[in-house]
This record gives sequence, C-alpha cells and structure tokens, in this order.
Amino acid sequence: ARERIELLFDPDTFHELDQLKAHRCTEFGMDHPDQQYPGDGIVIGHGLVNGRVVYAFSQDFTVFGGSLSETHAEKMMKVMNMALRVGAPVIGLNDSGGARIQEGVDSLGGYADVF
Repeated sequence: ARERIELLFDPDTFHELDQLKAHRCTEFGMDHPDQQYPGDGIVIGHGLVNGRVVYAFSQDFTVFGGSLSETHAEKMMKVMNMALRVGAPVIGLNDSGGARIQEGVDSLGGYADVF
C-alpha cells in the first residue's frame, strides 16, 4: 500500500495520518499480540499530485487480506471528511477481501459509514 502511495504522490509530499492506529477487536483471538498491526491495513494521508492537494487511502492486502474493520473504516472516513472540508479530491486504492468477519456487525457498520 505504501509503495503505491509513493508512486502516486509527488516526491516527499505525502503526510501519513494515524500510522499506529490498530483495531480494537478482541474476539476470535484478535487480541493476541501477533494479530496487532499498526495502521490496521490501511494507509491514509494527504500530499501533492502534480502540485495539487490530494487526499488518499490505500488498503493493504498483506494485513488481514485488506479486510475492512471498524478502525479501518474510521481511518477511511477521516481522510474523506478532511478532503471534503477543504474541497480536495480523494483517491482510494482498494485492495480488500471485504468485511473483517472476526468483527461481525462492527465491520459491516464501517461499510455503512463509508457508503
């Protein structure tokens, strides 16, 4: 996901947000330290594309298949709302297997927020 962001944005202009934010799920062994990934499978932020301010998110398939969790959706919504406030475009690089089944209805609620 970060590699795609680097290719998209002008050099040294991308500012990543919420790099360390992780999911809060404790069901089905998700609270085990091996199941905690900083960033929760999505990179969000803003920078310049051809000199123009752009906001973006990029899902990371290497983290839980890019599946959308409640936290993942919160990060996606954060960058979309920031772009809306300043009138900038949003680019979404989707690479996801869908909802994170371990989170059940919380993950589906995240989809409701996004759409």
